[in-house]
Parts: sequence; structure tokens; C-alpha cells
Amino acid sequence: MNARPAAAIGVALATFLAVAALLTELLAARIAFSAIVGLPIGLLAGAAAGIATWTRLWALPRARPPLLGVAAFGYAVLVSAAVSYAVPPARGFVGVDTAVPFAAGCAVVAFLLGRRYADRIG
Repeated sequence: MNARPAAAIGVALATFLAVAALLTELLAARIAFSAIVGLPIGLLAGAAAGIATWTRLWALPRARPPLLGVAAFGYAVLVSAAVSYAVPPARGFVGVDTAVPFAAGCAVVAFLLGRRYADRIG
């Protein structure tokens, strides 16, 4: 199985979400529209992480399980946001306080599966 594209896109997504959210929150007290600064910088950081994963990091077999874990985190946060948006009754249950632990659990499972089946990931 070639998980390289899924890992590169997932790492880019996770990096974008982390950098954009962190930078937006850090600048919120000083800049009124901090998302105007946080989102483009998060996009650049995500693109750089995705390109680095695709071109360099995937070539290292020991780096593949952590990359898959980070990618699973990004996908899980995206799915949580989509469920919160698309399913109105779930909005009371799905938030940052539940999405991040869910995503962390998905990341740990993906890491362990990637380490267990390292010979199948190419």
C-alpha cells in the first residue's frame, strides 16, 4: 500500500490547523483580525510540511509511523469539524474539548498500526 499521498496531505492539514490556530490565538489580543495573519502563515507552513513529507521524510522508513500519526490527527480534526458543521444535533457534543482527544486517539492508533505493519507501507 502506498500511503505517501495520504501522509503528505494529512501532515500538511495537521500543520496548517496547528499553526493557524496557534498564531491566530496568540495574536488575538494585539491584532483585531488576527486570522488574516494566522491563516496565510498556516497555509505556508502546511504546504512546506506536506512537500517535505512527500519529498524527503517518506524516504526514511523509521519516520513513516509518526508521519501517519500526524496525518491521522489532521484528518480526525477535519472529520470532527465536518460532523459539527453538517449534523446540527451533534454541535453540542462536538467541540474542541472533544475533537482534540478524539484526534489524539486516532493519531496513536495510526502510529501503532504503522509501526506494526511497517513492511506493508511503502
